[in-house]
Amino acid sequence: MMQQKKKNTIDIKEYLQLFLRRKYYFIIPFAVTIILGIIYCFVANPLYQSYTVVQISQGQLLSRQMQNLVPGVTAQERLNNLRRLITSHNYLKRLIETLDLYKDPKLRNIAEENKSAYPGLSVNEIIELFWIERLQEHLTISQLGSDFVRITATGNTPDMAYNLAHTLTQIFIDESLRREVGGIRGALQFSSEQLTIYKNKLEESEEKLRRFKEDMLRDDFDSQTFISNNLDEVNKSLTATDFELREARDRLKFLRNKLSRMSANNHSFRSARLNNLENNLLSSVTKLSELMLKYSWEDVNVLKLNSEIDRLQIEIRNEIESLVRAHSATGTSEYVDAVVEKEIAEINIKFLNRKKNVFSNLVKTYRRKIAEGPSKEMQLSRLQREVESNREIYQTLLQQARGSEIEEALQRTAAEFKFKVIQPALKPLHPIKPNRMKIMLMAAALGIAIGIGLIYGLEYIDRSFKNVEEVERYLHLPVLGTIPKIEKDTTFDYDPFSMKGFR
Repeated sequence: MMQQKKKNTIDIKEYLQLFLRRKYYFIIPFAVTIILGIIYCFVANPLYQSYTVVQISQGQLLSRQMQNLVPGVTAQERLNNLRRLITSHNYLKRLIETLDLYKDPKLRNIAEENKSAYPGLSVNEIIELFWIERLQEHLTISQLGSDFVRITATGNTPDMAYNLAHTLTQIFIDESLRREVGGIRGALQFSSEQLTIYKNKLEESEEKLRRFKEDMLRDDFDSQTFISNNLDEVNKSLTATDFELREARDRLKFLRNKLSRMSANNHSFRSARLNNLENNLLSSVTKLSELMLKYSWEDVNVLKLNSEIDRLQIEIRNEIESLVRAHSATGTSEYVDAVVEKEIAEINIKFLNRKKNVFSNLVKTYRRKIAEGPSKEMQLSRLQREVESNREIYQTLLQQARGSEIEEALQRTAAEFKFKVIQPALKPLHPIKPNRMKIMLMAAALGIAIGIGLIYGLEYIDRSFKNVEEVERYLHLPVLGTIPKIEKDTTFDYDPFSMKGFR
């Protein structure tokens, strides 16, 4: 027992002697790794991390025991699908646009330098490809339990890590909500488009019906007024006008023959005043027809216009007489009278022709409106059916649109409860890399391992004897005596010829 203890003590001393003998092979690697660890801690770029935890309710209709029996998508498959979705190009492209990452000057310079390698892409598209590749490395999607998803983002600055995690979570929730209510929104958009179309059709058909009714009412009123008061008078006036027109033509023919027998020149007597009077006379016929559509034949407006016509005819006669007498001072009285009557007859024929045409058109218009009565009724019925049909379709689409809005609101509310942020993204205060404590511990451990490895490696290749036991084991003979190593003492300087060596 004492020998075993002594042997153990000798072994420990051997190890200690071994360490002391080769201590620099341990100290130097240890110091070097510690220094390198310190340098790396201060030189390495810091990396910050921010994350968001989102709860995704699955809306379970079955118990968990029944769900285990029903085949479906596994949790790992659901996580993989979610990871591919969140890190897809569409999501990352929207993330880049939202954070406006195209302005990164370093990436822009790199994109401009590599534009020749991407001839079909613009600088922004090249930057977008670089960012997508980088973001896919800095984003991590993990699942916490069955209903929780963790979106982790890393960045070189606290703001970058926070913005990536926060914005990507919002994009994920927005896109998920859009997909949830996408079908209803599509139906709502279609209903809204159709609603607008049929609203315009309804307004157009109602406007057509309104205008048609107004025209029909006005025509009926004019026709009723005309037929009740003036139809007989107009017919009588047309008959009298035909008779007067024949007499006026015969009279004009007689006067022309009479003047030709007198060998008189066919001279026209005109003046500005006469032309004005003639134009007023002819236009009064049109005014008379318009008044007869509104008033009776004995109305004061009609009587006043007839008096005006008589006055114009008298003024025309007086103007013609003055013109003829002024240009025919040497003519006989019979000649002057014939010329005056001829000029008056010509104007009267124009007046009667205008009166006949206007009144004939008045009667024709009335008869045409009477004939159009059944067709107008049919057109009115068609317009009313069109309005009712458009109104019915519009009301149906309006109810569908309201129902779609209610359904969309309900689905959006349910979707908002389905996607809920449990842990919002926070701006990190400390970087996750480099972890100085971990790096220093690893450097120390590496230095110790290298130092110990060097010591035992050198000791292994060293073939010299270190103690008596190794000599005995090697020679299989006992050692009779040893000569200790004498170290030179610098404090004792022996001089055989002097006693100065003793101190």
